[in-house]
Amino acid sequence: MKKNLNGTLLCVSLITWAVTSQLAWAAARDGETWAGEYSQASTLCTEPDSGRSCANAFSDHLSIIEDSTGYKVELHSTQAMQHVCSFVLRMKPEAGKLIHDSASGRVAIERRAGVLRVSSGGVDPTAAGLGVCGAHADIDGLTFSSSGKGG
Repeated sequence: MKKNLNGTLLCVSLITWAVTSQLAWAAARDGETWAGEYSQASTLCTEPDSGRSCANAFSDHLSIIEDSTGYKVELHSTQAMQHVCSFVLRMKPEAGKLIHDSASGRVAIERRAGVLRVSSGGVDPTAAGLGVCGAHADIDGLTFSSSGKGG
């Protein structure tokens, strides 16, 4: 009986170690994939008076920092008529995305073919809804190239 108990304990220990290792590996892989600083020209930027592009004058930034409670995500984007979208949100990984739920709606970031895509499901991003964008700016569909990842 003692021999069977030792064998059982060894199996349980090995299974526990394997599961713990897999969870740690997945967490490390997820952190490597999401965490970083992403920056690019503000391709949606236009000048207020002329409507000309001001993409070279401004940069859009996305910062994703992993911590013990999920991710701190900061976004700043200059868009039409130099209206800005800007937020700092707590996001949690869920089904391959980073998610932030609020009373106004859900903001998500997902990976697609070399880009990180921000979506808000059509929820109004201005003061009437999420309150993160000026009247002529939107986060829904905003993308950041994963090749622009730094740090």
